[in-house]
Amino acid sequence: MTRDNSGDTALMVSAVEHAIAHVEHGGLPFVGVVADSSGRSSCFGTNEVRETGDPTAHAEIVAMRDVLAQRGAGSLQGVRLFATGEPCGLCFRFAVDHGVAAVYVAVDRDRVAHYGFDYRASYRHFGITDDLRARLLHPLSVPQDSEPFTHYLTINNEGTSS
Repeated sequence: MTRDNSGDTALMVSAVEHAIAHVEHGGLPFVGVVADSSGRSSCFGTNEVRETGDPTAHAEIVAMRDVLAQRGAGSLQGVRLFATGEPCGLCFRFAVDHGVAAVYVAVDRDRVAHYGFDYRASYRHFGITDDLRARLLHPLSVPQDSEPFTHYLTINNEGTSS
């Protein structure tokens, strides 16, 4: 029996749309959202580091914290994380340590680096190996998946992030 991925695709399309809107409002092009097997999902997490002063308030962690608060437990066992850009080492480690079953990405870390967000070195620092990535990571390309990143670069007229 194969899994119907239409809901996954729709969720990723929504995440990309949220990322485009977030960029329009001065934010970064990263959005994370978590879904469980019933299709229930978290908030569309955006990077809130500037707003909160919390250096760990990355988009994916914001979404995972939302589910943890809903569940009232310390585990995300079996949920799926969807991200507009492949999560950095910190976010990937948070997902692994809390039991996330799979990570779906619209844009992988190499394409994200091409857009000026090169955090590939963070994987080594957080113990994210290529084998671990291969087990959890699933590409999920959708129309306009690069638009949040290209739009960010256009608005900010730069090739790198700060």
